[in-house]
Amino acid sequence: MEHIGSGPINPSIPTLQKNHVSTNIWNGGEVTFRARYNFWQNLPPAPVLEVIHNTTLGHILDSGTIEINNHLITALVERWRPDTHTFHLPVGEWTITLEDVAYQLGLPINGAPVTSITSGNWEMICHKLLGTIPTDKQIIGQRIQMSWLDSTFAALPPHVDDVVIEQHARAFILRMIGGFLMPDTSGSRVHLMYLPLLEDLSTDIPI
Repeated sequence: MEHIGSGPINPSIPTLQKNHVSTNIWNGGEVTFRARYNFWQNLPPAPVLEVIHNTTLGHILDSGTIEINNHLITALVERWRPDTHTFHLPVGEWTITLEDVAYQLGLPINGAPVTSITSGNWEMICHKLLGTIPTDKQIIGQRIQMSWLDSTFAALPPHVDDVVIEQHARAFILRMIGGFLMPDTSGSRVHLMYLPLLEDLSTDIPI
């Protein structure tokens, strides 16, 4: 039986091989890997859920429970090449495309690239779009704690109007972005640059 060699055929092409995780594995080392994800535990109340379902991100809520296969992800990490931004597999190179995202999550991928501010008066923006101002402990740098979003917007107050419902919808969408779509290395915070994109929930969210 022919076995796959433990390394690139031409070592001069992948310039980062010396520091690549696969080198440590092939030399007998161990790699401990844990996927960073932070899914929401509960869905929001029905009025908030209705607003979210009417946005372009509503399809994510229909995906159901997602099982994370750490063994598969670890194998893919071993085959990921930062030099070429592709997975190097026995059958050739492969990468994830926007078309894959569209098929898997039902998200729109057509149109202009999405850009947003990466710094600003976050307290003022949060007050305008979320109806409340987090403390300095909740905002770390330019990222907000998702646990704060969970606790602050856990339930709708009685006799709410459409403005409050949309504030709760924005908070939950931020939770979806930070815990599922665009998680960062913290696994517990989400960048506030996405919040201004959620100002008008009656139009397609450009994410």
